[in-house]
Amino acid sequence: MRIQILFSLLAASTLFLHGENASVSPGVRYLMSPYQSSAAPHHAPATDQRSDDRTEYLPLLVRVENETSPLPDFATELHRRGSIVICTVPADRLTELASAMGVRRLEAHAASIPQMADARMFCNLPEITDISVSDNTPYDGTGTVVGFTDVGFDPNHINFLEEDGTPRVKKLVNYTTDSPRPTILTSPDDIRRWTTDDDGESHATHVAGILAGSSSTSNMRGMAPGAEIVATTSPLYDAMMLAGCEEIIAYAKSAGKPATINISVSSDIGPHDGTTLFNRYMESLTEDATVCISAGNEAKRSGFASGTTSAQVPGVRTYFREYPNLMPLYLHGTVDIWSDTPEPFDVNILTQNFSTGEINRIPVPFDMAAGQFEWLLCSDNVNPGDIPVIQMPEYIDGYIHIVAELNPENNRFNVALNCNYTDISTDDPDKANVLFGVEAIPPSPGTVVELYSTPKIFFTRHHDRAEGSLVPTSARAVNDFCSGDGPICVGALNSANSFTGINGQPIDFQAKLPPDDVSYFSSYGTLSDGKILPDICAPGAQLVSSLSWPYCDSNPDYPQKLATIAIERDGRTDYWGPMQGTSMSSPFVAGVTALWLQANPELTGKEIREIVLNTASVPTVNTENPQWGHGILDAAAGLKIARSLAGSGSVSVTENDKPLIKLSGQMLTVALAKSAISEVRIISTDGRTVYSHSGNGEDQINIDCSSFHSGIYILDIYGGSGTRVCTKIAIN
Repeated sequence: MRIQILFSLLAASTLFLHGENASVSPGVRYLMSPYQSSAAPHHAPATDQRSDDRTEYLPLLVRVENETSPLPDFATELHRRGSIVICTVPADRLTELASAMGVRRLEAHAASIPQMADARMFCNLPEITDISVSDNTPYDGTGTVVGFTDVGFDPNHINFLEEDGTPRVKKLVNYTTDSPRPTILTSPDDIRRWTTDDDGESHATHVAGILAGSSSTSNMRGMAPGAEIVATTSPLYDAMMLAGCEEIIAYAKSAGKPATINISVSSDIGPHDGTTLFNRYMESLTEDATVCISAGNEAKRSGFASGTTSAQVPGVRTYFREYPNLMPLYLHGTVDIWSDTPEPFDVNILTQNFSTGEINRIPVPFDMAAGQFEWLLCSDNVNPGDIPVIQMPEYIDGYIHIVAELNPENNRFNVALNCNYTDISTDDPDKANVLFGVEAIPPSPGTVVELYSTPKIFFTRHHDRAEGSLVPTSARAVNDFCSGDGPICVGALNSANSFTGINGQPIDFQAKLPPDDVSYFSSYGTLSDGKILPDICAPGAQLVSSLSWPYCDSNPDYPQKLATIAIERDGRTDYWGPMQGTSMSSPFVAGVTALWLQANPELTGKEIREIVLNTASVPTVNTENPQWGHGILDAAAGLKIARSLAGSGSVSVTENDKPLIKLSGQMLTVALAKSAISEVRIISTDGRTVYSHSGNGEDQINIDCSSFHSGIYILDIYGGSGTRVCTKIAIN
């Protein structure tokens, strides 16, 4: 039966944001929309629930005209790097900010969230205990600061206390939308009195235990138990997370110590080209700290689709279902569509008959020149405000909000669909009426169209097998926060798969987590610019770590079923239990890099990333699986390189002075792209200098490698004006 769609196109006499000067991302448009009963991300904690009688302060990333351009008085500036500002703004004044003098761009997005004794045996971590700082003192992160930005942290778990009960957390920062500024605690007494930012979450407590837990119980120490801890928590807006990073860096600078930051949250939508304000701000942060970010847990979800148009196939399309239960009756999340050109493309909302496969098209009449860049496909009970409306089929309750823009940061046309709808005609999935979908039709053949979705959505063809119907994949359903330069993108491998609970019952994951293999869920992908993600893999399934006491107290069944350790003290019980995810592997790597910074505190975050990549080891299981990225973290090799580089200046790998390397037979020829060479060193992965040559400004140096053993080496090149390049080479 053909589906009849009624159109109610309401003429838009004015722009939704009248008089705006700044470009506004789709994420900000959604926050401005009158149908939004809540501006919080779906995982906002119970302590941050909305009420109608208070002001909401929304966190934003704002690009201003120049680094001195002020924000209007109603916006609270938290931090600034160059022309990008982190701020909070009253929710009802977003329109004013968009039209304020000097404001050029607004972006906002809510990220998605989320046994140590065994995990510590991986990645050559035990070898670090054989290397002493001095006087037989092992590396444990002493002299460094580790921090995180997350949700659900319990600072009073015994894992984060000194032996005398003093908090190891030196600074606690909590952001909410109730206030334009965060709560900042720095005194031990204030931190002791803090319970948690969210008693419905334990994520941050588990992550922090892997990063820096110090409890000796059952060898449950984290990677950097000697480090000072800075905890930042929030509802996980991107701006709040970056602001948390700034607070960690500020503490580290005040203490005169290097910093490592972990971010175990992800964003699956976005351009994946490193151009967002988040990506650019993050790149600047890695000059001041090492930052590890989880790759994501979407390797089994077909959350990416891409196609190139042609004269024969002028448009591409896909359809949506709820993940992971394949439910066609409802959908909640965002579909993000990017072309590789600035040309606006036509958009159709599709309905595919669930039983017959018959397709109906609902044209979305964008007119960018006239300022009509958003439409709302919605049911009668949704308040559209001034947004033009297309009527939903009568059996669908909810909306699809479609927003278009030419993104000024990358000059690519972008259309995003914010979906929240339910088929109210049936509860039987087999009797669903339609699958919704979207079709993009660019004006020029040869246009590449990429589609990404948030975790609750997977793409499907269902009955549609005609040309232009895209084959979805899990490749590139990887964290957009890792797309830019600077942070370390971390995937997960399987380190442990069975445990015994405190109730004596087995907790078994052996069927899904074969030992030493890459974790089935670990996200990956090769981006359009050729960048391979993840950068590195480390233990992420399953890891036992600390659990939040407020969470366990509110959910008493959880520790009884899944906790593996329980310690009673001072009227409370501290628990440890297993979790899996790249959320767990990322703090593993972050903690290891803190040990490297203990050895060489002068290294920048970008330099640490180069060491991670240059010392990665080759997997021994499923070696061709692209989920491995560049390989497995080698903690010992990285530490030795960090030690060998200590006291010898900074390392830089820049586009302006890439190394030119040629190995012909046994002769290695080395040159720099734009400067002469003053010195060359070759360092083995055990930290020994096997070759050294001080030149007189030669354009190139020839090195006889016939006496070298086959293997991986670090090539350390000094050029003019203090230039230094460090890269990995293989000699056979």
